[in-house]
Amino acid sequence: MTQVAKKKGSPAHKFGAHLAYGKFNQLATEFQGLRLSPPDVRVSPGKREGEILRFVRGLRLSARVIYILRGMLSGQNVEVSWGHLLNKDRATCSRECDIIIHEKGYVDKWNGEEHPVMDFRFIDAAKAHAIVSCKSILTAVDTDYPKEMKEFGVKNTFLFAECCTKDDFDELKKKSKKAGYAALGCLYFTSKKARGFSTDDSVHQHFADAVSKCVSRSLDK
Repeated sequence: MTQVAKKKGSPAHKFGAHLAYGKFNQLATEFQGLRLSPPDVRVSPGKREGEILRFVRGLRLSARVIYILRGMLSGQNVEVSWGHLLNKDRATCSRECDIIIHEKGYVDKWNGEEHPVMDFRFIDAAKAHAIVSCKSILTAVDTDYPKEMKEFGVKNTFLFAECCTKDDFDELKKKSKKAGYAALGCLYFTSKKARGFSTDDSVHQHFADAVSKCVSRSLDK
């Protein structure tokens, strides 16, 4: 019987787990680099020049998480998009949804053709399995957002942050759960006491597993 050799100092997680969640670690490293080396911003009365727009920074985060989730959920009969939910009679739409996990298909898409600059979709709310709200720096929890999604019939809303302080994570997790979020994920942690970052594979794994299980349950209904 052949035995698999164990390398000294090998990581505790298994190979399959690395394939499933490793991209979160890669993304964390990439985003930490920009956080450490931001562009110089010139501030004058009424002006801020050289700053990356918050919308652009936020969209970069949500887009990269969309790519990860598309791969992670590729075995499921779903699509992962950025856009708005439409109510039953398509008379109104939801607040912007950074990430929508939904049945295949859409009502309309804006500039989503070949090699698009933007791929923004309008999705019937009844076809949505879950929503992910993304934040660059998480310091407080938006308690209204899960309620708004439930008004459109979506019961599973997740919260994902680029970063938050390590000391605040457990409290933010409690607050997000109380507000109705299905789970909280975070790419990396900052520290109140020192310059630098840390990551926690278990946080990535918990978020990914929670999303995957949520979609599986929704598809089984």
